[in-house]
Amino acid sequence: MKFPVALQEKLLNREIEFPDTTRFTYERILTYRAVARNSDDNREVTLEDFKSYYELKKTPKIPRGMKKDVTMDPHYYGVSSFLKKEIVEQKMKFPNPKKKMAVGYVYCEGGPEDTNDQHVCWWLYEGTDVSGFRLIGESNNE
Repeated sequence: MKFPVALQEKLLNREIEFPDTTRFTYERILTYRAVARNSDDNREVTLEDFKSYYELKKTPKIPRGMKKDVTMDPHYYGVSSFLKKEIVEQKMKFPNPKKKMAVGYVYCEGGPEDTNDQHVCWWLYEGTDVSGFRLIGESNNE
């Protein structure tokens, strides 16, 4: 019952289930994430920067020729980040005038996670504290 209402309902109605690889208890994971910012926007990272595709009313890119109901995929309700900043730079075509890089820890008190290859999907509990995430510059070699 800690999840946002939409995800709660999907889970309670058994419309979706977390993958078998989902972890609810784990050590903190250092991750990198792109956040929407113009070049002169250096405000702090907030929960507004951690919205799922569902919350943004967006559809993820699906490979050509594949038909998939994204609303049945639990990852659609989670938030993506990566273990390597280079992956974010490549996927988001950095330097990107409309995006900046944030770094911080995914942690179990904030919600369960599923790591696949270098991608981390984090299902945030309602009101999760993301103040540990901060913007980093392109010249920063963290």
